[in-house]
Amino acid sequence: MKPKERAVQSFHENQKILFAINTLSIHTKLEMAGHSDTNRTKEIPEAKEVLRLFLTELEPQVQRAEEAETKPLLGVDARRRQLVKNFVAARRNRIRSSFLRGKLSDAAQLLYSDNTADNEDILLVLEELRMLLEEHIAGDTAVLLGGI
Repeated sequence: MKPKERAVQSFHENQKILFAINTLSIHTKLEMAGHSDTNRTKEIPEAKEVLRLFLTELEPQVQRAEEAETKPLLGVDARRRQLVKNFVAARRNRIRSSFLRGKLSDAAQLLYSDNTADNEDILLVLEELRMLLEEHIAGDTAVLLGGI
């Protein structure tokens, strides 16, 4: 697949994940403010599933990248490899969420928590995932637009 084609595919995949992040973030904030979020009743489980799948897929890739930093990440396309590389670097110095610094399966489970005490942690996970994805999407956009 050509770099521009892969960038388009990556852009679409990341937009879907970003939509799920935003949907769940809005829902959680409304819930914390004591408002019911009846407009997103169907979207919430779908958003959680999109994020669970993303984190489940990302976890072994991140583990392999951390274990063998100098070796290439085989079986992963160039755009995902860059996302994994950026995630690993962010874990070292920018990620505050213990759920994103630890096992990503724990972060995925957190998203399904009904415990209101977990809402702050959920929002932090979502905020930091959004930051990483937005940076990655900017890279896709640069490839697509050619530096315009």
